Amino acid sequence: MEAKYTKIWRPWPGIDGGDDRLSSLPDQIISYILSFMETKYAVGTEALSRRWEGLWTRVSNLDLDNRLVYDDSSGDDLKIVYASDAKRRDSQFCHFVDKVLGEHKNLNSLTRFRFHFSVEHRQYSTVLRRTRFKRELVFGPAIEEIDVRVCGETALGIPQCMRCIPENFYTLKNLKVARLSGVVLGAINRPVFLPSLKILQLSYVKMKDFESLGRIISGCPVLEIFHLESCHPSSKNESDRIEVSLPRLKNFKVSDYGNWDDPMCPIVIEAPNLEDLYLEHFAELQFKGKIPLSRLHVAHVDVGQDCRTSYHDVIRLLSQISNARKLSLSGETLVHLSAATDDDVRLPIFPNLTHLTIGIGLFGPTSWFLHSLLNSASKLQSLVIDMQRGHWGVPLRWEGLETACMPHCLLSSLEEIEVRELVAYPDEKKMIAYLLKSGAVLRKVNMHVNSRFLELMGRKDLVALLKLPRRSSTCQVELFFPFEDDRDSCIGSDDESDTDDNVDDGDPDSPDDEIDSEDDASDSEEDSL
Repeated sequence: MEAKYTKIWRPWPGIDGGDDRLSSLPDQIISYILSFMETKYAVGTEALSRRWEGLWTRVSNLDLDNRLVYDDSSGDDLKIVYASDAKRRDSQFCHFVDKVLGEHKNLNSLTRFRFHFSVEHRQYSTVLRRTRFKRELVFGPAIEEIDVRVCGETALGIPQCMRCIPENFYTLKNLKVARLSGVVLGAINRPVFLPSLKILQLSYVKMKDFESLGRIISGCPVLEIFHLESCHPSSKNESDRIEVSLPRLKNFKVSDYGNWDDPMCPIVIEAPNLEDLYLEHFAELQFKGKIPLSRLHVAHVDVGQDCRTSYHDVIRLLSQISNARKLSLSGETLVHLSAATDDDVRLPIFPNLTHLTIGIGLFGPTSWFLHSLLNSASKLQSLVIDMQRGHWGVPLRWEGLETACMPHCLLSSLEEIEVRELVAYPDEKKMIAYLLKSGAVLRKVNMHVNSRFLELMGRKDLVALLKLPRRSSTCQVELFFPFEDDRDSCIGSDDESDTDDNVDDGDPDSPDDEIDSEDDASDSEEDSL
């Protein structure tokens, strides 16, 4: 006899008399929970019940982003959509900002404020005039994180007064993170003191002069991360010079800082604990104090095409960061360094360097420069060569190195080599052949081919490239194609799969004659079938 079970229905909490424990919490706790949500979701909780009305007005975090707005036309207050119409989206965002800044109970108690406004339509480039952003927003003493970003094609059309940061920003004692983009920093005539600020990121910020930028940096004694990108002051002087001391700085990034048309003032910085350095299109940067930097781990140097920096400045900079363990040099940087080696100027020694990435662009370096660069890194373990393809032709110039002494890293430490954007021009083949023939402890060589590789290389050329003689018996050579179809068209069709397996093996001892004999055997078998 089958047993009969009685199904007992129990209501969910908050439904038909069930206990709603979340709604029974005090208002302060609920507001604290809502502070971890994005503002658009926190405001949407008003639709749950009357108990939740107005609870979001006490949150300590505000996140305002016009990329996600409320869709009022659907009748669903909780539905968040990506608005396809830029005008409609910006208009809804204005009403949303008015609602948040107008109904919030205490803006001075905010601990985190994030405001992202991406302007995509000229009609709404002055949209902030109709919002409470300027007249209502004043950072309170409890603020810890500020993230303001105004961007878009018509962002410059926004009135300057709408993009200005409140004046009390420069004296916030509890501020720890500040990310400012597309805003205006007015003339700073007062002392700047941000004793708790650890992260400062300035990008596309408009300021009056370099002195204001220097005051901001000098007023951050515990700064650990500092990023500066495309910040150009309105007034300049040839005698300008920024000199600061940041003893706790660990991460320093400067991007698009100076060129021939818009030169910038030199930066002299003291950062003994610097670990990560990223320089792109820089003008003049110097380090003072204990040189070279002892704790530097990663460094990237790109002087840019229009930079006025001479190779003497580049050599001095590399000498100051010579203790780096990972180093990346762009093609433009190598052009400056090549000029130095042509004038018999020696490259600095990198005693701790284990990973090196170099770019070879237009008018790239010669084989003798690469030989000098490898000689300066005796502990190098990984080498990445990026050919940085363009429409200007062949960048690499390779000459014989038969009379040169072998770099120590090729004999003892270099284990991995990666070549990007390979086309296999004659000079490139010579470079690969030299590295394979010289690398005594090589384990892996990866070659990522360019689209022009398919036009210039046939199947026999591919086999010859993979079968280049190697000094290391454990070295494996692999080719990577942009698409799988490109690999099939270059290596062969499906009926040659047997020979493809032999090609991918990367065995240095199998001669090309054996592969050709296997091709003839496979063809004879197909004819018999």
